Amino acid sequence: MLAMIGDFEFKVDGTSFDEFKNKITYGFVEHENIGSFNTYQSIGKHEQADELKGVLFCKSQKQLKNFENMAAKKEVQIMAFSNGDAYNILIFTIEKTKSNFTRDGQYLKQDYLIQLKRVGEQ
Repeated sequence: MLAMIGDFEFKVDGTSFDEFKNKITYGFVEHENIGSFNTYQSIGKHEQADELKGVLFCKSQKQLKNFENMAAKKEVQIMAFSNGDAYNILIFTIEKTKSNFTRDGQYLKQDYLIQLKRVGEQ
């Protein structure tokens, strides 16, 4: 297992992911000063967002359907990694790109990008 979100498992021999991107945003407001450099004030806690990116081939045309159904509930899920790290997350978007179509209209390749945001205690 590489990672799990809820009961949905991303693994090497099934629904694999190629990239995990993590972004931490620290909030600041800018105050303009006349004749001097502007100053900055920290606001709120930091925000952490993650992205899972992968490519599914041939056999996996419907693999993300269960994941989409889980995301449609719009509930907090637990994301756990094989190294023991676990976070509460919300699923914000699922983007899929289908390509390499056969003559009968089936696609052989599906790229996906899942955007998540960590919620609660970090």
